[in-house]
Amino acid sequence: MLYFNGKISGTRFVVLVILSIAMIVADVRYSLFAPIRPYLTWLVAPIQVVVNTPQKILYWTSDHLASREGLVDENQALSQEILILRSRLQKLDSLQAENVRLRELLDASQRVDEKIVMAEVIGFDQNAYSHKILIDKGFSSGAYVGQPVLDATGVLGQVVETSAYTSRVLLIADASHFLPVQLSRTGFRSVLRGVGDLKHMKLMSVPHSADIKKGDILTTSGLGKRFPSGYPVGVVRAVTHVPGKPYADVDVVPLAQLGRSRHVMLIEKPKSERQ
Repeated sequence: MLYFNGKISGTRFVVLVILSIAMIVADVRYSLFAPIRPYLTWLVAPIQVVVNTPQKILYWTSDHLASREGLVDENQALSQEILILRSRLQKLDSLQAENVRLRELLDASQRVDEKIVMAEVIGFDQNAYSHKILIDKGFSSGAYVGQPVLDATGVLGQVVETSAYTSRVLLIADASHFLPVQLSRTGFRSVLRGVGDLKHMKLMSVPHSADIKKGDILTTSGLGKRFPSGYPVGVVRAVTHVPGKPYADVDVVPLAQLGRSRHVMLIEKPKSERQ
């Protein structure tokens, strides 16, 4: 209608402009529309919501992305901090455990009557059929073949090879190792044989009539003059009597921390007593 009847439309436009100006002047001077203005906002409110919604969505999206990036960065920082704290805790646990072992070794060294040399384990034999360790003391420090080796809890083995600054120690659990022992409770003597397992050994030639039971402590007997007498070696784990066998089957658990000890003691015997 506005296109086909431009004259009428122009007149109406002028009338509307004049009417709008009159309403504005009347409202400004006489507050003509003040009573109905609150109701008019109800009509305008949906339009404002529609107009402001895209801007609010944009702000929300920007804040959400920024918040998510911040959370990701914070999560990564916390994860790294946790790893650092865990590594420090593991180091602290390791130092505490080593401190306990050193105190035990110090207490054990005070109970040893003979002269001793402290040493540290620096390697293990990789041969599955041989149980040996490498220590940081050689003949330059007084180490010699046949020298007894102890840790904080018992007899560990003996030196079988020396160089200037290192020595190789054969553990008592090695299948080629035999150690004269005696029962602390009764004084019964026998030979403890390694079976190639760090967790158990066998007591040889134990008659069925021998007074031996689970929990008995075995110590070095001093026979053979290689190991001084009285040092703890192992504890009896089980005694089995098999009909038809001439001897009882006695399983022994070593007291020394075979394969786990880091610090050891070398018992230094007089040269006249060395073999």
